[in-house]
Amino acid sequence: MAIPYEYQADWSRLARLIVHQALETQPGERVLIHADPTYFPALTEAVRVEINRAGAVEVAVHALHPPGLERVRRQLRRREDAALKAMEDRAMADLFALADIYIWLPTSRAWNVGQSEEILKSWRGRSVHFHWVMDTTVDAGLFRRLSEINEAALDIDYGALTAHQRRVIAALRDATVEIIDRRGTRLRLRLPGAHFHLGNGNASKAFIESYARPGSARDREVELPAGAIRTVDIADTEGVVVTPPEVFGGRHVGSVRLEFAGNRITAVSSEHHDAFVRAVWASHTGDHDRFGELNVGVNPKLAMVPDVPAIPYYGYGAGVIRISVGDNAESGGPYRSSYHQWFFLTDATVTANGKVVIDEGRLVV
Repeated sequence: MAIPYEYQADWSRLARLIVHQALETQPGERVLIHADPTYFPALTEAVRVEINRAGAVEVAVHALHPPGLERVRRQLRRREDAALKAMEDRAMADLFALADIYIWLPTSRAWNVGQSEEILKSWRGRSVHFHWVMDTTVDAGLFRRLSEINEAALDIDYGALTAHQRRVIAALRDATVEIIDRRGTRLRLRLPGAHFHLGNGNASKAFIESYARPGSARDREVELPAGAIRTVDIADTEGVVVTPPEVFGGRHVGSVRLEFAGNRITAVSSEHHDAFVRAVWASHTGDHDRFGELNVGVNPKLAMVPDVPAIPYYGYGAGVIRISVGDNAESGGPYRSSYHQWFFLTDATVTANGKVVIDEGRLVV
């Protein structure tokens, strides 16, 4: 569907940020782009221009699935039939094999969920994810406001961001971490020897090759706006998480309560539609009861905004905690499941070995 508001920005400046500053694209490098021709087409063109100015080679601009095509694909079971899925995945992997760089530009269209992430686990290139606002069903005013926040969050001191992220990582790694909030969250976990994804906006070949963990697609995916640190190396989780109002299985279920013991979720309940939530939870398979990933936001320009009824850019803002439950394959973790969901805590207090890292949603380290 079309985006709800025709936001305007200096697309050439943003394209330079992607191609030259983040990726440090070199002459002769080969670039694959995923794009939606109805979502910021001027940005797509500007990125293509800067790829040429860098002396690189554009392999292809791959259009994602508009609604009519996606309906037909579902009717034909293109992602449900194992043979058809394998055929498409092989073809996409062959396309990636031609490229050194992958750029995912904003889209309101459907895509093959998890396909590129699976490829990136073994692909030797690097990528930028420039998602912007993926839920284009939001109203025009909210889309405009989130776009303004995203654009401002690109204009930061990236060296200072990296230094701040490293301070937070140093505080958390090898620590016993406690997370509490006013809703009733009381969670304790350990991060022994934890490897952290460093979402600092640096997608250069030198940085990715020196830092990426083998098997982690996430370490080869650099998000813009930047700001997250995250780890899958979580041990000995005990306690309770009580979330803000959530959508679970397509229903607004109010607050969700997750009970942890022995590093597993032992019970799930909700404020509304509790029987439905329990039934959906029980229907999932694999490691759905695992704490898949801990994400801590560090970007000061993506912090929560009082008059905005949404969390800016997937919780990358300073002081936001994102708890991923279930499958963590994309981040190089060991858990595989039919279930994967994010739960956000925006006003939590976090301590590491007793030292306050986040104080009621304010990052203080």
